[in-house]
Amino acid sequence: MFDVPSWAHWLALGLSLSGVMAIFVLSAIASLRDDFQFFPPPSKKSWQHKTFLGLFRLYLYPLIILTMLIFEPLEGTRAWAQYSIGGLLLLIGFGMAIRITLYMGWRNAFGEKLGLMTTGWFGWSRNPIYVFTWLGLMGWALLANSWDITLLLGAWIVMYLVAPMFEEPWLEKQYGDDYRKYKRNVPRFF
Repeated sequence: MFDVPSWAHWLALGLSLSGVMAIFVLSAIASLRDDFQFFPPPSKKSWQHKTFLGLFRLYLYPLIILTMLIFEPLEGTRAWAQYSIGGLLLLIGFGMAIRITLYMGWRNAFGEKLGLMTTGWFGWSRNPIYVFTWLGLMGWALLANSWDITLLLGAWIVMYLVAPMFEEPWLEKQYGDDYRKYKRNVPRFF
């Protein structure tokens, strides 16, 4: 669609990859050391919170820009089907993820102890926001129709696949037996 200089493509791709890789590296260090916590951050004012938000933005914003820069529209029946399914998955996935985030409370979703959610969508899955985000990401990949974008979106899928491994011990500390009971009765994803 646009004649994108190769340096712009590689810059956006590199920035996005560096943001997500830094999140993975810091998370890996936290999993190996008891004296280092990265995610979930200990408080909203902590360096961990600010660093995670900064790195996630470094990952996300170039990803969005790259998607717009390298978008090449498809033609024909295949395009109609791919765009219809992709658009539907994107709207349902991200729409529901935002709706559920607002239902649980934005601050609660980002690590403040404001109450354990166990009803509604949280009665079906301990991580419904992640599940619906995966649908949205699959839709995004179908719409973008690019291996670079699909690779970057795949990193987001992996991030949300491993995030509960870090969140669950924190939730057990915060909510004790209530969380352990919830964990026994409700699946991690679906």
